[in-house]
Amino acid sequence: MPLHDYHNTTLKALGMNEVAIRDWLITKPTRLGLGNIIIKDVEIQYSTKLGGRLDILGYDAALDTYYEIELMLGEMDADHGFRCLDYWARERIKRPNAKHVAVLVAEDLSGRYKTVVETLPNFLPFIGIELRVLSLHGVEQQAATVVPFIVAQPDDLSIDIGDEPETNTTGSERSLHDREWWEANSSLGYLATVDSLAKLCSEKIGPSSIDYTAASYISLKKGRRCWLPMWKRANAAYVYIPAGPGGSADSPSDFYQEVKKTLQEIGLDEPSWTFKYNAGANPIGFSLPQDKVRHSLLLQILEHAYAFA
Repeated sequence: MPLHDYHNTTLKALGMNEVAIRDWLITKPTRLGLGNIIIKDVEIQYSTKLGGRLDILGYDAALDTYYEIELMLGEMDADHGFRCLDYWARERIKRPNAKHVAVLVAEDLSGRYKTVVETLPNFLPFIGIELRVLSLHGVEQQAATVVPFIVAQPDDLSIDIGDEPETNTTGSERSLHDREWWEANSSLGYLATVDSLAKLCSEKIGPSSIDYTAASYISLKKGRRCWLPMWKRANAAYVYIPAGPGGSADSPSDFYQEVKKTLQEIGLDEPSWTFKYNAGANPIGFSLPQDKVRHSLLLQILEHAYAFA
């Protein structure tokens, strides 16, 4: 394979505007570097005023996560940055049971608002992506490529940046993982949290077998039922637990309110209520760092959830 020299250029220099780069991205969404998302909608109109449209609404079904994506050429400005957060907030209201991430895509995020871009992920689910444009030399025809760089994202947000699955691979071959695979494809912090939870449940709660074979998470099973899926995070696990009797898509169960109060006492974030997750069986979700696994109040939550499974 030949190696070619390159120089940095801009999308404008290549004759591309925001509509052109949007269409190029939605043709193959993995070009954004956000994993195997699908495009749910483009140019969502919120206001008749100039700029009142969300460029791209992406969705990751495996994580039940929406990405509100704002595009711009050149260096980030305050107008596009604020619009990105505005669209994110509006979509959260429309779909309160799903996760939402604001995504700002620009050619340059290192200018005046660099500190804002780097700080926002500490407080909001925000991702900043730079599209770096390279013009290649030494090829028969003029050629260029656009490379996405994620320059800002929350520490606990896990993104699979792999390309689309191989078309000649069966579903079972793609999804069946083992301990060795997870050791090679996840952080030590995540696996340590999984191991601590498995040990806690075995010693204090009840019989649970650990299952590594799912495509996106490790789970604990009560008999044949997955009662505690543990999704990958950098130094923690995002878990979903059974909610007990009652509750609906728009109204969390009484146990949810109990979990919410207990997590606050432990010092953890408020849980989510994703009623459709696991066909409604495990709608309560929350991020659990390893250092909180042995907390006595968490043990009470898991004991109740195990009884509901």
